[in-house]
Amino acid sequence: MSRTHIQDEIPVYENGSSRPLDIWYCYKGGQPGNDLPAFFDNSKWEWVKKGEEQYSVFRNEIETYLTKKNNLFEAYFNRSLVESGQWETLEFFFWTKKNEANCTACPELAKWLATIPGLTSAGVSRLSPQGEIKPHPGDTNGIARCHLGISIPAGLPDCGIMVNGESRAWEEGKILSFCDAYVHSAWNRTDQFRYIMIIDVVLPRFLKQKEEIAANVQSFLKLQGLMERKPWVKKLPGFVLGIIRHFYKL
Repeated sequence: MSRTHIQDEIPVYENGSSRPLDIWYCYKGGQPGNDLPAFFDNSKWEWVKKGEEQYSVFRNEIETYLTKKNNLFEAYFNRSLVESGQWETLEFFFWTKKNEANCTACPELAKWLATIPGLTSAGVSRLSPQGEIKPHPGDTNGIARCHLGISIPAGLPDCGIMVNGESRAWEEGKILSFCDAYVHSAWNRTDQFRYIMIIDVVLPRFLKQKEEIAANVQSFLKLQGLMERKPWVKKLPGFVLGIIRHFYKL
């Protein structure tokens, strides 16, 4: 069964039935257990259309800013996901937390991001030549993860993304949207860098829970960071890890 468009307030399935979609978080374990497609049809999303129309403006702002920064990025926080090469980011929003300096440096991009309903995160992602990101589930099924192609060195099979067993190639100036909860991976088997912009938006039916979703994900990411810095934490009982995550949420 497949949905039509995720901005429908009530999901409609091919058999004409509807049922609620429960929020799933990766820290709960198990599978998302929903009928969302691997890749969303975003042709009716107004903000997507406007973003693609202004793509050249955004690309110029980003390239100019990166030149001023000597092309410096930060390593992606979860380095265990990198199979080979380097995966680096330049954040504008991270689970609702705004990076004022980066947004100020790219005013037209920031203006567009401010119009996106349910925006939680946005940042430029750089994957190095021969870079590969391991298969992994995302943080929650409460969002759609969207990729705006900025500089794409090649199409499939050399450069692309796989979500729930389905592969797609990025296109410069186009936005690819998918369900981040499903296991997904990405690769760049070329001799050039791949640049995309990652944009996370809360699904419309969960908009009232946006702050709760962001707080839950942030708390788990902080717990992940703690476990990377202090590996012994991973050996603690599950209920203790749950207490630590809840503490971070508060």
